[in-house]
Amino acid sequence: MAPVIEVFPVPPLNCNCSVIGDSESKEAVVVDPGGNVDFIVEKLESYELTCKRILITHGHLDHIIGATELKKRTGAEILMNQNDLGLYEKVNEQCRDFRVPPPLTALAPPDAFLADGDVVQWAPDLTVRCLHCPGHTPGSMTYYFEQHKLICPGDTLFAGSVGRTNWTGIPSLQGTSDSQQIVASIKSKLLTLADDTRVISGHGEATSIGQERATNRFLR
Repeated sequence: MAPVIEVFPVPPLNCNCSVIGDSESKEAVVVDPGGNVDFIVEKLESYELTCKRILITHGHLDHIIGATELKKRTGAEILMNQNDLGLYEKVNEQCRDFRVPPPLTALAPPDAFLADGDVVQWAPDLTVRCLHCPGHTPGSMTYYFEQHKLICPGDTLFAGSVGRTNWTGIPSLQGTSDSQQIVASIKSKLLTLADDTRVISGHGEATSIGQERATNRFLR
């Protein structure tokens, strides 16, 4: 049976949230539940899926605010890279700087931390490989769903661009990004994947590794 792959923008900053499910076991992961948890849960229920893991690509507010509520409603574990814990814990400062209402309750601490090369089983026959891609943030992760030829790189790689690294005027993010490091991460961890690997970025349209290898001017 075909996998379930649903991608949709969520508030407050139109982060792409991804629901990736196994239509046989009815187990799923949710990547970057930034908000609108009611809609995320509706998507899960429409396919009769149970969310087992919440995967956070990085600790910016628009990728994390809904994770705690989703955990409460599904019992799923929150997983991320430890290097972004400081950003995760400073969500209120980020909200202040971006003029976004802060979460109504404190964020639940992550249940576990993921490192480069970790392989997480999220359904009986399905896994996701974790690729640490620092640059946009110290703990930016790309989640590689090998069986689906699909990656979720968060804000590391976009169609025709790469993640932001200049945070002038944003005190809570000052000194947390590196423009050379993000390009090095992409070249060493992502451009080594097959050309037909689908890329679901943290914002905007989907692309492919082959397309970005051939046309992304930031990777020349």
